[in-house]
Amino acid sequence: MPNESTPASERARKRAVGKTGREAVIKRREAYFDLLVSGYSVEQIASHTNESPPAVRRAVGQALAKRRLDAPEDYARLQVARLTKALRCADVSLEEGDLKAIAPFVKVVRELNLYHGVNVGSARFAAPAALPEIAPTAPPLALTHSPGVAVAELFEDEKSCAKAQLSF
Repeated sequence: MPNESTPASERARKRAVGKTGREAVIKRREAYFDLLVSGYSVEQIASHTNESPPAVRRAVGQALAKRRLDAPEDYARLQVARLTKALRCADVSLEEGDLKAIAPFVKVVRELNLYHGVNVGSARFAAPAALPEIAPTAPPLALTHSPGVAVAELFEDEKSCAKAQLSF
């Protein structure tokens, strides 16, 4: 009974060795790319893997060349989806009274406007270098179970309060 783990012919054995070698090169190339994306320098990767820096650069370049770029329309849709998610997060922070979320909220809205073509022709308006720090003047109002109670607290005298409740 022949051993089934070894190929039957010499040519098949060489093909199997070549395939294993190619898979190892691809795996190493992707590992270098992942390390570079994680923040390691080419020199750090090279010293850790006992390779030369030019060999690591070449492998990373090959990994980049193999990656397919998305179509511009698909990329724009992906970016809009990411920005929409960020906008929701900033909006929730604003609803909770976090005034530090104003600057990220404005930045995300500005970026979304660019993707939707709203800011076309508004290049003459320069964005401020830094948004001013806004200090809260009073703590946010506590929510109540009855909207009438919250409205009543806004009015100083009972007569204007009664008129306001009638108009609701």
